[in-house]
Amino acid sequence: MASREDPGYGDGKMTSSTEEGAYLLLHLKRTILNPETARNLEHMKSKILSGIELNSPSRSKRKALRIQEPEAPQAREATNGAARGRSLPRELQFQQQERGGLFYGNYTPPDLPPIPRLQTLIQDCSKPFEKQLTCSDVKDNQCRLSMNKEDVENNIMPLMRNGENLNEGIDVTTYDMAGNEYPMVFKIWATKIHVLTGGWKTFCNDLGLVVNQDFVTLWVFRHIDNGGLCFAIHSRRLPVFETIKKKRPIRQNYH
Repeated sequence: MASREDPGYGDGKMTSSTEEGAYLLLHLKRTILNPETARNLEHMKSKILSGIELNSPSRSKRKALRIQEPEAPQAREATNGAARGRSLPRELQFQQQERGGLFYGNYTPPDLPPIPRLQTLIQDCSKPFEKQLTCSDVKDNQCRLSMNKEDVENNIMPLMRNGENLNEGIDVTTYDMAGNEYPMVFKIWATKIHVLTGGWKTFCNDLGLVVNQDFVTLWVFRHIDNGGLCFAIHSRRLPVFETIKKKRPIRQNYH
């Protein structure tokens, strides 16, 4: 009669693979295993406990990967987020609008910032452009909004005036969607990175902006009263938990 200490007790007739695994485990209690043997045993144990056939190629590969390459914290967070229903919708992709901007998802911002108090104060205005916030945009020790060089050249540089020096910085006024004003400085760092700094940290904290999930739309315009350079910024939060690379359309030369 089988005892309760028997590995096969209560399981009926065991398969040869199960018997082999149980036999090995009984004699390896104090044995130091090499990595390959440990992976094989762990693989066999997982398959037996989950009731999955040992010769299943797809599940075997997935289990082997988990043993050989433990998930990084970021990967675990993304997996847990997906399990909680926060997986990224397929339709959320960068879309090329007819007027030239790249925006994430099914989103088309208006030509002018939708701030009622500014409607009669805008002289010349850029096309809107969007940026996904990165770690350096929201970190306390390096809090500034960096902007893509192409977006700056296409949308901001045409509004620049003689005598304005980006190396020294230009005082600008930035508006949130409620019409609140934040004094900032628009400048260039290391001769190549265009940033909004100064009051950006306060703006970021007031709106509770976070990395990756928040996307900001920017309009740049000249104030009709004083000619000053101004920014209007709208933020929207999406179920995105990693940096998304923009795939810009490839320009083809036609002869």
